[in-house]
Amino acid sequence: MLDSSATIGQFLNAAAAKQPTPGGGSITALVGALGASMGEMVLNYSIGKKGLEAFEGELKPALIELSHARNLLTQLMSDDQAAYEAMAAARRLPPGKDRTEKFSAALLTAIRVPQAIAKTTVAILDVADRMVNFVNFHLLSDLAVCSDLAMAATRCAVYNVRVNLTSVESADERRQIQSGVSLTLTHAAALIQRVGPRIWERHNLGV
Repeated sequence: MLDSSATIGQFLNAAAAKQPTPGGGSITALVGALGASMGEMVLNYSIGKKGLEAFEGELKPALIELSHARNLLTQLMSDDQAAYEAMAAARRLPPGKDRTEKFSAALLTAIRVPQAIAKTTVAILDVADRMVNFVNFHLLSDLAVCSDLAMAATRCAVYNVRVNLTSVESADERRQIQSGVSLTLTHAAALIQRVGPRIWERHNLGV
């Protein structure tokens, strides 16, 4: 299992290899963490900058939010790998009550992890949307990168939920999960459709 202590090269080589982990879920969490880190850089260049003193009350809490999001997504990179391995181990068990119970528990975790990723990346988008008018003008393009990476990670996290839905036995539970991630994706889409134009509008105004 690869975590944040691995080098970029090690992680990419492992992701490219003919092995199941790190897979799409871990990659998604990493993309979200990269988005958060870009947002953190923007805020670090904004806090204490001359002319932005009036916005310190918004900038500092936002930086804490993004740092928390990055740390959580880094942990979810490992959690996703563990969830897959637990599902694979459960599938190898002989048919019976023990296999059913362990697979159900592993499946729930495999769904909950990307749900958590999506929730966290939407929070990153929300921070970016709130900070558009407060940040260092010269880093607006980096805020756009933060936003687009968070949107991509949200969308990919939803994919990783949906791929496991067919294994959920209860139709009601499947509908509930599907409805939840659809709402998450709708919220994220509304945020990116708002934040992107606002970033470039401010950029074009030169202020």
